[in-house]
Amino acid sequence: MMADEEKTTDNDLMLAACRNDLDEMLEDIFKEGDFDINHTDDLGDTALHYTARFGSLTCMELLLKIPNINVNLKNKKEGNTPLHLAVQYEEDPEVALNMVDILIDAGADPRVQNNAKSTVEDYVVGRSDDMRDLIDRAVAGYDMEDHSDDEDHTVTFK
Repeated sequence: MMADEEKTTDNDLMLAACRNDLDEMLEDIFKEGDFDINHTDDLGDTALHYTARFGSLTCMELLLKIPNINVNLKNKKEGNTPLHLAVQYEEDPEVALNMVDILIDAGADPRVQNNAKSTVEDYVVGRSDDMRDLIDRAVAGYDMEDHSDDEDHTVTFK
């Protein structure tokens, strides 16, 4: 019972670190090794969702180094993936562009629809040309590639 409580605490700390851009705290949690990289809170948000929502670019980069992270998990409330949230991040357009770029590089699928049936393409209206170009290239690239084996969209390291 104690191990389960401790694991929950580490998972909650991981979410808090990502929400507050505390990369050193996140590194400490990873060193402990007692966490679930795809852990969700009550709203279905993962640590990756928090990094995208709050512009925690360094934490996002750290998370994406962890094996078996699922970059396409949808949260419960809106059905948004981290990529949906990164495209909608408005505080710093450069951070938003960087987050979108690294999520796409990590295998985020720009064609995933949220609960409103919107893809990230629906959210790039009014964004920078660079953001629109990045999303357009990602969608075109995804359409050209065969992703039939990527059913769960989990990044796996060998």
